Parts: sequence; structure tokens; C-alpha cells
Amino acid sequence: MLPYINTPFEYVAGILGASPDELKLISSFLLSYPLAGLLKRVPDEKPALKNIFIISVSTFYLVGLFDLWVGVRTLAVSSIGAYLIAQYIQGPFMPWIGFVFCMGHLSINQLARQFANTPAVVDITGAQMILVMKLTAFCWNVADGRLPEKDLSDFQKERAIKTLPSLLDFAGYVLFFPSLMAGPAFDYVEYRRWIETTMFEVPVGTDPSKKAPTRKKRKIPRSGTPAAWKAAAGMLWILLFLKLSGSYYPDLLLGDQYMTYGFLHRVWILHLLGITTRLKYYGVWALTEGACILSGLGYKGVDPVTGKVSWDRLQNVNPWGVESAQNTRAYLGNWNINTNNWLRNYMYLRVTPRGKKPGFRASMATFVTSAFWHGFYPGYYLTFILASFVQTVAKSPFP
Repeated sequence: MLPYINTPFEYVAGILGASPDELKLISSFLLSYPLAGLLKRVPDEKPALKNIFIISVSTFYLVGLFDLWVGVRTLAVSSIGAYLIAQYIQGPFMPWIGFVFCMGHLSINQLARQFANTPAVVDITGAQMILVMKLTAFCWNVADGRLPEKDLSDFQKERAIKTLPSLLDFAGYVLFFPSLMAGPAFDYVEYRRWIETTMFEVPVGTDPSKKAPTRKKRKIPRSGTPAAWKAAAGMLWILLFLKLSGSYYPDLLLGDQYMTYGFLHRVWILHLLGITTRLKYYGVWALTEGACILSGLGYKGVDPVTGKVSWDRLQNVNPWGVESAQNTRAYLGNWNINTNNWLRNYMYLRVTPRGKKPGFRASMATFVTSAFWHGFYPGYYLTFILASFVQTVAKSPFP
């Protein structure tokens, strides 16, 4: 018999073998779909109303669903602090000051979570990790907007912010509810182009028959079908995780019975444990990406020849690419894609002097930043520092 339980979440969690908070998290991802559908139907000419809707839903998630009153304060401190740093600090060190502030604030909460040692409880650190990517990128984009265009790369020109956004636009950006708790992250310019619907403009001269189909006078293309496929894929990954996690779990490797198995059996268990662990991330990232697609933010353009619409702007993982990777570069390139892009564009290329190619020091700084961003468990540092050496060796020519 199931133990006495107080809420429907605890009842279903007891059946599925998940914690109530984990079940709430999945529920919030699924709830984001109908809410993203409503968001998409807010008139294009009312961006302020879109921002208010986004802020209201995120507030409901944080306070109504997870009771994270302190978490609201945490996100506010990080966001307001980064905005003030970008607004009032001039000079080349501004984005680094923003980086230290955001990462330092995150580190305090990461340590508190590590000492609490309650991995099944959802706290604010997951949302804050996503926010750190947004805010540090925001500071760099503002810094780029103050430089002459001749000093910027094409990527930096596209993302540069020349005028600080209003507080309402900024709040909508940092609290975008489909990606609030688990990502994906994106740059402010992408959000501004989405909320102003300039993202959906097609190049002049494009054949009208090749334009993405829209409903009535709305500029955001129809996205229900690709969003539904992502939702279905996400639920499939999560169901597979729930099925396999009962047989393949970390404690199995730490028990005495594991060493009684033959070598090939032990390798098989280790391999299946890795796959099972990744399934959880495949599911979560597919669900959040699907909600972003439904809102329209996943739009990446339309092929002017075939008329096929691309919705992978915010794709965060390519499961087949990860599982079939032939080298470390392919593996890392298909895993946590948006975090890799953030590390590349706002750390790897930023620590490299202009006119020089990134080297080992840039690679090491990037992987250490990744470990620091993840938290303070020693395994992160062993993994990412080793990955820096492996990546460097993989790029070195051999006779």
C-alpha cells in the first residue's frame, strides 16, 4: 500500500517513483504549452501585454506552484544588479564585473543547495543558472553596443544592444516562462525581435508561396505541429527514464553485488546507466523547447526554395548526435547546445585577445567556467578540466 499522502502530486509521485517537486516541474513544462498558445494569441501590436502575461505566469510558477518566495527575491537581485551594472558602469571591465556579480550570487545558492543535500527538491538554483547565462550575455551585448562596429564580429553586431530596454521588456526577457526553470537560454536581441515580431519578416523578393503559413493577420507562423512532436518526444524520453531508472541507478554501481558480475555485464550496466541518466535531460529539454516553439520563439527562418520552416533556434540537445558521436567534439557539440554557445561566445572568444586564435588557456578558462556554473561538487571539476585537455589533444595534429 502507498503511504498516507496529502496532495494529488504526492499520490502520483508515489506511483511513478518521483518526488512531488519533480512531478510539479514536469507539470509546469506541460502547462506551458496551453499558456504558450495563449501567449501567441496576444495581439502582435501589444508587446507590453505579452510581457505582463509572461511575468504573471512565471510568478505563478515560482510562488503558486513551488512556493519559492525567496527564489523570487534571488532572481530579482541578480536581474536588477546586472541591469544597474550595464547601465551605470562604463569601460571594458563592465561585462566582467557583471559576470563576477552574477556567478558569485549563483555560487552562494549553489553552496546552500549542496549543503542541504536534497536533490529531489526543486529550488531556485536551476532557474538562476539559466538566468546567469542571460544576464552575462546581456552585459556583453550592452558593452558591444558601445563599441564601434568595425571592432565587432558579425555575431557581436547582430547581438549588440545600443539602447537599454525598458524594465518591463527586461523583466519579460528574464522571466520568459517556457524556459524559466530549465532553459533554454537566449540573448535579449532574440527576445526583442520575437516580441516585436520582426523575427518573422521574410527577405525582400521571397516568393509569397514560400512564406511560413500564419493564422489570420498574425505574423507568428503556425507552430502547433512541431511543438506537439517535441512534447511527444519529451514525454517518451521521460517515460523511458522512469522505466529504466528502476534497473539502472547510481547506487547499483556502489553496491557489493556489482563486482560479482562478469566484466562485460558490468560494462553493460555502466553503459545503460549513462543512457538512462541522459534520458531525463532529453525529456526535459524537449518539453521546454516545444513550449518555446509553440510561443514562436523557436522560429529560425524559412527556406526560400523549399518553403520549409526551421524551428530549431532554441534546440538544446540532439539525442542521436550525442549517442552516435564519434569524438569528443561531436559529443559536446550535440549536448546542452545553448550552454555551449554561451560559453563559446561569452567566455572562450572573450578571453582571447583581438586578432589572435583561442588556445589552451581559453579552452581551460571555458571549461573551468562551466564547472563553476554547475556548482561545487568535485566531479564537475574533474570532468570539465579533463575535458579541456581531451579537447586540446583532439585538436592537435599528429604525425
